Amino acid sequence: MAPLLSICPSHSIILLCISSLWTSAAAEGGSSDLHLNAHAILNTVGWGILLPCGVIVARYMKPFADPAWFYAHITFQIFGYAMGVAGWVTGLNLDDEDAKGGDPGKHGAIGGVLFGICTLQMLALFLRPKKDHKIRKFWNLYHYSLAASILILGIINIFEGFEIMSPPAKWRRAYIGILVGLGGIAIMLEIVTWIYVCRKKRYSEAALHGATVGGTYQFEKGALG
Repeated sequence: MAPLLSICPSHSIILLCISSLWTSAAAEGGSSDLHLNAHAILNTVGWGILLPCGVIVARYMKPFADPAWFYAHITFQIFGYAMGVAGWVTGLNLDDEDAKGGDPGKHGAIGGVLFGICTLQMLALFLRPKKDHKIRKFWNLYHYSLAASILILGIINIFEGFEIMSPPAKWRRAYIGILVGLGGIAIMLEIVTWIYVCRKKRYSEAALHGATVGGTYQFEKGALG
């Protein structure tokens, strides 16, 4: 886990610097369209696709692949956060006068809150208590609450961005299709996971009482046919 955690801040700082340089260059060169498109793509992919994928991985991969699910989850979150931060910084110098609709002030405010909450979430990784620690349940509540807030705010703000940019309808439909696809995957995985967990629990209870699938009851002190 240590290598991944050490990558997180450095990755974000690098993208932060790149996006800052991009912002300055775009402002000087007048490439507002490139600047705006970069802001939209980075935020949509980071906040609106990679972070939800990371949540799905954490929710549904855990029963089947432990601890691989954790490393996959962290990878999605690191890249999602890094792209989101780069997109947020890229948008700081965008001119509100270029807006074709929507409310740029509201969009920016939600983006700032989203950046703050997501940063707290990433910092929480360094304070993650062990599973048997007495405050672990409170940390889990904190972690899950922030995750839900990030997902909701991220998706809301992406649609706010659509209103401001007014891109061709195909882009809005494409993102809605991605969300529907992720939702469908989540529903299917929820069903599969519940079936797996219930069966695993049933077999565990059977093993505890000495029952086997073949109908033979095996106890610690001997066997009964």
